[in-house]
Amino acid sequence: MEWAELTPSIHSSICKLGHESNAFVGTALVDSYSVSGLVDCARRAFDGILCKDMVSWNALMDVYAKCSLIENSLTLFLGSSITNDVSWNTMIVGFVHAGDFDSALSFFKDTLECHNVQPTEVTYSSALCACASLAALDPGTQIHCLTMKTTYDKNTVVGNALIDMYAKCGSIKDARLVFNGLTKNDEVSWNAMISGYSMHGLGGEALKVFDMMQETDVRPNQMTFVGVLSACSNGGLLSKGEAYFKSMIHDHGIEPCVEHYSCMVWLLGRLGHLDRALKLIKEMPFEPSLMAWRALLGACVIHNDVEIGKLCAKHILEIDPQDESTHVLLSNMYARTRRWANVATVRRSMKTKGLNKEPGLSWIENQGTVHYFTVDDASHPDKKMIYGMLEWLNMKTRQESYSPDRNAVLRDIEDDQKERHLWVHSERLALAFGLIKTPSGSSPIRIIKNLRICADCHAVMKLISKIVKRDIIVRDMNRFHHFENGLCSCGDYW
Repeated sequence: MEWAELTPSIHSSICKLGHESNAFVGTALVDSYSVSGLVDCARRAFDGILCKDMVSWNALMDVYAKCSLIENSLTLFLGSSITNDVSWNTMIVGFVHAGDFDSALSFFKDTLECHNVQPTEVTYSSALCACASLAALDPGTQIHCLTMKTTYDKNTVVGNALIDMYAKCGSIKDARLVFNGLTKNDEVSWNAMISGYSMHGLGGEALKVFDMMQETDVRPNQMTFVGVLSACSNGGLLSKGEAYFKSMIHDHGIEPCVEHYSCMVWLLGRLGHLDRALKLIKEMPFEPSLMAWRALLGACVIHNDVEIGKLCAKHILEIDPQDESTHVLLSNMYARTRRWANVATVRRSMKTKGLNKEPGLSWIENQGTVHYFTVDDASHPDKKMIYGMLEWLNMKTRQESYSPDRNAVLRDIEDDQKERHLWVHSERLALAFGLIKTPSGSSPIRIIKNLRICADCHAVMKLISKIVKRDIIVRDMNRFHHFENGLCSCGDYW
């Protein structure tokens, strides 16, 4: 029996002995309940403490935060008369785990103004994680500047968070500068740098870093090879990907897990080797995962292979009938092959199951504020200027012989409606806003999109980067695209 499972019986014995009101004993019980996620029991143990101290309050806050009850943590925090660095860190980490990154950064700013609290490596690394998730480069850079004035300047944990932040905010060169400046690079440092290059489509650089890693005393682990295989997948490096997949087993003694197989499935599938990818899934030494089937389904959508795509969807929906992304991919696959009756069937199924397609969402940071845009968004205060800029961009791109790719609109509507629909995609609205709000010749325009960028938006971004002579960086759900002077870093392979 695990120790955590014994906690209720130990708690009962403590109550019989009359020690439940002791702060030290009660706090230990709260901590123990946090391991097993027994929130109500943890609360009872906390309530039984007669004279609660700061450690007791922090322990219960931590329980709530770990169990995704961040509002309860916040109520405790605000109700506590005394707080310390542990209290603040618990809240910041809790908000990050809950996906409320704006609140995490707000708490971090408040920490700096709290005279009795000194930020720790947990404070800095958690705040940087929030910046990475929001792709908020300016706040991340400001936090970096703050660390340079402290003893955490060369701290490995903070440095690793900085590498990840810069990479996910589209500034891979700064990520490398931090990596090179660390006194000690651990496995997390190496993995973050490899993954960073991979998500930027710089597979060659990722593999060079992996080669450098092997010359040190830091051993590659499973996460290292996820980064390496992802680099091969993003670059279409089939022979190298296959070689590294074999090497991790024979040379490093690392058994491939779901993530590694999924990388190989995507590598094969994206290159059009759909039969080989399917064969690899069937030969896995364990039950094929949703991740692997989704990877192959995504490749089937790109290559319009309806039969294998239907097979993938069947396996996914047998495991998870409510998987909305599979319904959307299946609908997109039918739409790309103009099977509108099948599209209607899938959409009816989604409606019956109460599933909704995740809306396209793009966001861009300007002067410390993140601005969000949905498709055909008319809610922004600057909407008139934004749509005016889009009209100008439409005119300028047509002068460059741009022709809309109507096939990118996966809806059965008239051609003129398709063209308009393309121009109100969320990433174009974000780009128009960025062009309005930032002076020409300034730093790159950085946009984040929650879905895969469509082929037409990709083509338009290339043209606009040439027309306005601005670098544009778009991070979609798969990778980064650096648009510069009419070209993209992905080489049109994504």
